[in-house]
Amino acid sequence: MRVLIYRFAPDPIEAYCLIKKYGIFINMVTDRNIVVVLAAGMGKRMRSPKPKVMHHLAGRPILYHVLDNLEFSTTSKNILVISQELNEMSDLIKSDWPDIELVIQNERLGTGHALKVADEFVGGFSGKVAVLYGDVPLLSAATLNSLREAGDSQKADISLLSFRPQSPKGYGRLVCNSDDQIIRIIEQSEIDGSENDISLCNTGIISADGKVLSSLLQRLSNDNSKGEYFLTDIFSIATSDGLKCIHVEAEDNNEVLGINDRSQLAKLENIIQEQLRNTAMESGVTLVDPSSTWLSWDTSFGEDVEVEPNVVFGPGVRVGAGSKILAFSHIEGAIIGNNAIIGPFARLRPETILGENVKIGNFVEAKKAVFGESAKVNHLSYIGDAEIGQEANIGAGTITCNYDGQKKSKTVVGKGAFVGSNSSLVAPLSIGDGAIVGAGSVITQDVSTDSVVLARCQQEESLGAAQRRRDRSKDEQDD
Repeated sequence: MRVLIYRFAPDPIEAYCLIKKYGIFINMVTDRNIVVVLAAGMGKRMRSPKPKVMHHLAGRPILYHVLDNLEFSTTSKNILVISQELNEMSDLIKSDWPDIELVIQNERLGTGHALKVADEFVGGFSGKVAVLYGDVPLLSAATLNSLREAGDSQKADISLLSFRPQSPKGYGRLVCNSDDQIIRIIEQSEIDGSENDISLCNTGIISADGKVLSSLLQRLSNDNSKGEYFLTDIFSIATSDGLKCIHVEAEDNNEVLGINDRSQLAKLENIIQEQLRNTAMESGVTLVDPSSTWLSWDTSFGEDVEVEPNVVFGPGVRVGAGSKILAFSHIEGAIIGNNAIIGPFARLRPETILGENVKIGNFVEAKKAVFGESAKVNHLSYIGDAEIGQEANIGAGTITCNYDGQKKSKTVVGKGAFVGSNSSLVAPLSIGDGAIVGAGSVITQDVSTDSVVLARCQQEESLGAAQRRRDRSKDEQDD
């Protein structure tokens, strides 16, 4: 049985003693900031069995961008409201954000209901509560802090982040009094007449007094056409109670954009790509054609890196200073040393590590391969599950035969070794330092240091055979 103890053990030492004594889970809610992220929506407009917030943006799930922007600390409690479908991925989420509390919303009965589930989980909110959304990935911690501070300075019960989109269609509109305080929020379906002219729109992002918010949530009704509890209804209830509800306009509208369908996902992908490109260029990276370069959220560059057009960086890529990535290359999960040259048309797959001055040429693919300093693979080769020594040279068309249909095996090519063109290296295999492999060889046994090895059939020549073959073919046609 899981027992929740609220507010009775705010002291960490006392909490530890209770854990030791009773072996129970303690969930302490003090008068500190709480962030609740609502992420239980399925996203029907995405037309996918995958939860909406797990679709990728800049190489990682939308939700992860939101969680990264939370300010985790000992003075904050962070709650993530998820669906049963997303609960199947809870271990992945907890591995990166171990301090976050996961709450399952078993029934999807609206945003108000999702927040009610979180409220019940902690036994009633206290302190300041911020409500965010798992499909609004670009909201910054600075904007959230500004919303909180505005509420504190104006002694507001609820503070809402508002914005003015180019087209307000589809958004709830804010109705304010002469003091610019929110009276109520009108959903798009309820807008009538002059209300169409209201340009001030609702983001859904709020900061509120926890006890006030808990009280308002208990009074929400689902008496509407959808049978759902709408969080926006708390404003009209608050107004009737004489509470103070303010709004703060977002300085950057991009921060409050949500994702409900594939079109909006593509729009935010373009926005975040532009941000990532600008950050890269500001740090000393040359993007020859920025609009055709695609980066991931964690792509890392050293100074003076040059990236030619149509290059794609998947997650987990680090590029060392002075390196050059030529056109139409695709790189993911790879570490590239200083002053390397990659491409054009190269593919580096996960767990590939390149030392300084390595050259990976056109139509070369590498996977789980380590290349020593100044190693070269210049043309049309596949190097997988391998170690390529310092200053080794791999000729055109060479492949490491790393998979026998059941298991992967490793190929090791020593320092300064030379592998001739069109060679097949059948793993497990070790080629010694300084060894030379003749072109066209199929190498199945280890090669000693400084040896020359040739493994191909002896060439045979039959004089005049070509003409005899042509004559025979002509006779057959005449018959």
